[in-house]
Amino acid sequence: MMERPLKVQKREQSIQLEKCSGPLNVQKTGQNTQQLEKHKVPLTLYCQCIEYISQNLQMVDSFFGFPDLVAADIFQKAEKLGKFERNSDENDSLRNLQLFCNEYPENVLVGLDLSYSYLALNYWLEHFLSFNRLHSLDVSNCFLGDDHEILSHIAHLKCLKYLNLRKNCLSDKGVSSLCMPFKVFKRGPEHLTILDISENGCITKRAVQKLQCFKDLQKIDITGINIKVKELGEQWKVCPERVESITCVKNEGWASQVIQKWVELASKTPNQGEEPKTAKFYALKKRIKSQTVIKDLGTISFMPQYRLVLHRVNSHKTIPAAAPSTKCVTPTEHDDHMDSIMNLYKA
Repeated sequence: MMERPLKVQKREQSIQLEKCSGPLNVQKTGQNTQQLEKHKVPLTLYCQCIEYISQNLQMVDSFFGFPDLVAADIFQKAEKLGKFERNSDENDSLRNLQLFCNEYPENVLVGLDLSYSYLALNYWLEHFLSFNRLHSLDVSNCFLGDDHEILSHIAHLKCLKYLNLRKNCLSDKGVSSLCMPFKVFKRGPEHLTILDISENGCITKRAVQKLQCFKDLQKIDITGINIKVKELGEQWKVCPERVESITCVKNEGWASQVIQKWVELASKTPNQGEEPKTAKFYALKKRIKSQTVIKDLGTISFMPQYRLVLHRVNSHKTIPAAAPSTKCVTPTEHDDHMDSIMNLYKA
């Protein structure tokens, strides 16, 4: 047989190599693209510094001199890393929070809403006491009582303007503890403008008289407290308002998302299984009594969408020289009508 020319043999070999190497090249290119996707885009030097500081807050003594924009980025990164949560013994969440509150108090949090969040308030109490530049605060429906530690903290908030203390089982003692630091030492919420003390049935006219030390106070919600219009005097006037609340408070500041996480974590209680039969042997009557009390608190009847609000009467009036210095307040038909309305708000 005649042998093929050398050029033809080389051509056939090259074609065979191309056929065999084709799918291998495709596989190689596919693997290369997957490897490139795995590689992350390199971080800038600024982002690397922010991440390093956020991961090592325990090594930071103070943020004195740091710009607000840089501190805000560090705070957000620390929040993502869980530096403000009680996830381990090594993570001192209280100290991490105080690092920012000491230097940027008005940026960290100016508005705090803890309504219906008594579990979160008690669990994170030390953390909440770090916020000392609050402008608005809502701790309604928390059943605090007169001796709760948060009341003494509220009494020293200099920048506080809006405060909601609705349904907290307060009496005149709790209100007096709120007024005492400012009344004696002139330290406290001197700019307090709107106050809600409604649905605290043990508060009387004495508490309203003590609140007169706050000169900027213009509105007080007295719905459901033990007071009559005739006992208010000339400095206050009752005006029903068709609103759900005279205060509108929401979380404002860098820590707004942190507060939301705290409240969600506190509200998540472990799933309780069925109670054993022995648990119902002695505590049956006591448990039924506590349930009825909570049920009664939720069925207090009020006039829908109306709040009884005290408005401060402008005292800057020109008084004639012949007018007497003191004047006795006589009951009027309007006062009697308002008293009858206020009785509807009592439990």
